[in-house]
Parts: sequence; C-alpha cells; structure tokens
Amino acid sequence: MRNLKYTTQLTHGTGMINEILSLLSVYQKGMDKDALIKYVKDINCLSCKTESRLVHIIYDVFYQRFMKVNPDVPIWLKQIRERGLSLKHFTQLLMIYCARENAVFFDVVTNVLNPCKNDGLCIMKKESVSKYISGLVEEGKVKWSESVQKRSASYVRSCLIDYEMIDREGKILPYEVNDFTILYLMYEQHFAGLSDMAIWDMEEWNLFNLSHHQVLERIMNLSLKGAYIAQTSGELLTISWNYKSMEEFINAAI
Repeated sequence: MRNLKYTTQLTHGTGMINEILSLLSVYQKGMDKDALIKYVKDINCLSCKTESRLVHIIYDVFYQRFMKVNPDVPIWLKQIRERGLSLKHFTQLLMIYCARENAVFFDVVTNVLNPCKNDGLCIMKKESVSKYISGLVEEGKVKWSESVQKRSASYVRSCLIDYEMIDREGKILPYEVNDFTILYLMYEQHFAGLSDMAIWDMEEWNLFNLSHHQVLERIMNLSLKGAYIAQTSGELLTISWNYKSMEEFINAAI
C-alpha cells in the first residue's frame, strides 16, 4: 500500500490540512486530477497566487496521497468530515495517507520519533531528522545534495508539527491513536483484500508506536463495541466483519 521510494515530494506541500479540507469539500465522485484542477481554478477555492502552485497542490499532494491508489478515498474522507469527526481525529487519517506516500516521513516517525518516545525523551532534537536523512545518503538509498537534505529535513519536521506530533520547539506531544482511526484502517484494508492476520501485522500501526501485542489488545477491545467480532487464539486472529462497504461502515461508525 505504501510508496517505498524516497522522494522530495514533501517540498510541494507538508500537512496542508486546510488546503486538503477545501479540496475535499468540492471533490465529486468520478473526478480525475485534471477535472479537479479545472474546477478548483474556476472557483478559486484555494486562492493560489499562481496556477503552477495550484497544480502542485492538487497533483503532488492531493492526487498522490488520496486518489492514486484508490479514487474512492477522497469520497470516504469527505463523508467522514461531513458526518462530524473532530478535526483532531480526522487529521490522523490525513497523516496516515501522507506517510504512505512519503517514505522519508514514514521512516522518521517510526525510526526517529518513536525511539525518542520509547526512551522517555521530551524533545526530539532538530538535528535528529537531518542526521537520519544524511544516513540515507550515506547508505546510498538517495542521492540528495546537502541543500536537498536540509530542505527535506525541514519539510519532514513541518509535517510532524502540522499533525501535532511535536511542537515548533521539538517537544514531543501526546499522540494516541483514536478508536475510529483503528476501525477505519481495519475496514479499509479488509476491503482492499488483506487477511485478518495481515491487518494485525500492518506497518501503519508503527506510526502510532503500537507494539504487536498492543495492536491486538486494541482490536479485541474495539470488538466489544460492535463494529466487528474478533476472536484470538494464541497467534491467530479471525474477524467477522459487520459492514459490506466503507460507506456502510462510515455511516454506522460516526
């Protein structure tokens, strides 16, 4: 599901929460990226100073994160927002899609921020992101100049701030995965064809610093609330799913 290639795509937009909310509000089922660009340009809902900037926001951010893999994702997110999920919890969903598309951001969350939390640190030092990215260069995973490395580190930190994972001084903020986020991920991947065991093993749980045992514990606790019926025996997990589509799940869960 996620893009494992390291890119500089974040330079075209970090969290961009307000812009994404605006685009979701006007997005209609069946729109491709070109139709969305034309419509947004006509109504000027993003108030971009240049057409080039508008194209970058829609193509390099909105399309890549939400439309490329599954064009139904913007419809689901729009439905969730319209049904009143709080912005704080909604932003967790946006973070997941950003992390899936931007491997460097995914890696910094899981390999830099999470270890800081696990070590009981209150601050994630600014240079820790730069050091991680320079390590990618040293390992030959990317061929980025020093200026590109510096910009990438800055944009990754901006994402962490946008998603309220750290503040501007690098203070690590409380960040616990919301129940709806767990349910959404589970149902999304169930309808994408993942097995129950594969859902338990998903990489995305690492974005919330959840251990394998903690994931199972949350899945079993949520089973008591009626969105599905989960059973576990040793290292096996089976789930009886209550809803037949994402739309049905969203309508019932919010």
